[in-house]
Amino acid sequence: MRESTAHVEGPESIAECELVAHTHGLAAGLGAALAGVDAAAAPGRVAALPAARVAPGATVIPHRMADLEGISFVRSQSAATVSAEERTAVGARLGAVRLGIVRRLADRAVEHLTARVAGGEPTVRKQLVLATIADLVAETEALRRRLMVAAAVASAVADAHERLTVLGWEAAKLFGASGYLVDGPARGAYVSRLAANCWVVPESGAR
Repeated sequence: MRESTAHVEGPESIAECELVAHTHGLAAGLGAALAGVDAAAAPGRVAALPAARVAPGATVIPHRMADLEGISFVRSQSAATVSAEERTAVGARLGAVRLGIVRRLADRAVEHLTARVAGGEPTVRKQLVLATIADLVAETEALRRRLMVAAAVASAVADAHERLTVLGWEAAKLFGASGYLVDGPARGAYVSRLAANCWVVPESGAR
């Protein structure tokens, strides 16, 4: 077994990962979250990596939606020695990436709904839509604070990922039917959940 180069980073790293994902997308965000971490550090037998970081000869599991996002699922042939602390740190950074992706999706949803008209006014002004967007904003702010102050607490990080999955679904619903398409606007949120499943150990510790 070989030692991973995963390392614990503070709030600045979490903020950076969120910013990169929000600005440049999932592949860039995942690359920032996994800086210094290779596929062998994943707790299971499959690691999610930016496609550009896949080593020659690696066994890649085909996944169309992930391919479109520039993400590859790679089978890990060896296990690295990674502490629980290091794994939690990776999970926290990946949580920040997913937070950036949810914000990115919410921004696109607002643009989408502003351009649509229902009952003579932009859809974005409808009470139910406004309430959903307000809830998304409030939840993302709460999750950002949690990741900032509890990045070293495995249970808090795992719970944040569960909430991020729910938020991704809520944001996707704002696009109607197009939110469920493989090549639709919510693709990044779906793939980010799959990536998190590769790196984040559930609170129970079961995989």
